[in-house]
Parts: sequence; C-alpha cells; structure tokens
Amino acid sequence: MIKISAYTLSLLFLCTSAQAGVVLGGTRIIYEEGKKEVSIDIENKGSAPYLIQSWVENKDGVKTGEFLVTPPLFRLDGDKKNALRIFNLSKELAGDRESLFFLNAKSIPGGEPGNNTLQIAIRNRLKLIYRPRALQKERPENRTEELSWTRVGSQLKVTNPTPYYQNFMFIKINDKDIEMKDKNYAAPFTDTWFDIGAINGNQISWKIINDYGSAGPLHRKNL
Repeated sequence: MIKISAYTLSLLFLCTSAQAGVVLGGTRIIYEEGKKEVSIDIENKGSAPYLIQSWVENKDGVKTGEFLVTPPLFRLDGDKKNALRIFNLSKELAGDRESLFFLNAKSIPGGEPGNNTLQIAIRNRLKLIYRPRALQKERPENRTEELSWTRVGSQLKVTNPTPYYQNFMFIKINDKDIEMKDKNYAAPFTDTWFDIGAINGNQISWKIINDYGSAGPLHRKNL
C-alpha cells in the first residue's frame, strides 16, 4: 500500500466554483465606490471541516493591499456557512474606468489523511470589479455594442472604447467558438487580442456576462 500525505503531495486546482465541498455564493463581485464593504457567502456543503484562507490579487495575479478580506483565515465546519467581507483600502483607484481584481478563497481539508488518500486544496477564484461612482448609472451591457472587431491574420482584435470591463460568455466567428483561455474579457480603453487560428468567416457574435453572473442577449457584427 502507498501512503500519500496531504502535506507532501497536494494538488492546487484553479476554478470558479467547486463541484463539492466549499462553494462561494456568486461568480463575481461588483464593488461600487462609496460602499463601506461588500460581502459574499462561503458555504461548506460537505461533512468534513476545511481551513479557509482568503486574499485579493490584482489582474496580474499579484497579491495586493488595496483590498482587505476578513476573516483572512478561519475554520469552516461541515454544513456551515460564513461570509467573506471585503473592504477597499485604496483611495487611488481610477475614477474614469473600472478596475479588475480577483478574490481568492483556498479551501484546505482539515483532519488527518487516512491510508491511500489524497487530500486536495481547492482555490476558488472570482472577479472583483471596482466600479467608480461616475459609472454606476449604467452597466457594461448598455455599452457592449460599442466594441469594434478586426481580424489581423490569425488573430482577432477587439477594441473596447468603454470604461467597463466587458466579460464574455463566448465569442464566435460564423458560429465557431473562439478559445479565450485564461482571459475572457476586454479591459476598458484597451485592445485585446484572441488567437483564432484558421477559423474563417466575417460575422462576429458574442454575449457578455452581467453583474449577476448571467448571460446577456446575443450581439452580432460584421468584420
């Protein structure tokens, strides 16, 4: 028999929500300027306890001190729920566009591993979007038709002239899906590039994800 220790062999999976065990109560967080804090539920749907570690990263995956998450480390017993509270500590975030961060909540199995067991730490990672006061009267969906699309060889360029992050559910050329890999958004006032390989066609279609994590209506444009 081979004994596998959780402390010598563990796998870290990146995901937006776990299929079992600890789950977060949403797929994104919108932090509006002027709020003292925002919160999101975290629930242990299993029976075993977990140690929960939480922190915020910037869009480049670097831990940042611009937001504080509390509690940063706590035990979450089986069939129990808690809330992660997020506070904005920065007074220097842009006021003319949204800023993107990521909330991380790592679930570390509690207790001692048994024989022939592999305990896995799961990292839930979801978008934390800071929305300045000047942008709170509108939503990204209201401006997504302003996106412009250009094919350059085997790449697709999307130009976002809006101050909002445009978070895509999908992008298609002539109904063929474009692989977005680890970046499924277009940042404000920025050109974003996607590899499209040999996909041919002259019609772009897309849906964006709204503040509540649901898909918006279908949009179409010609290249």
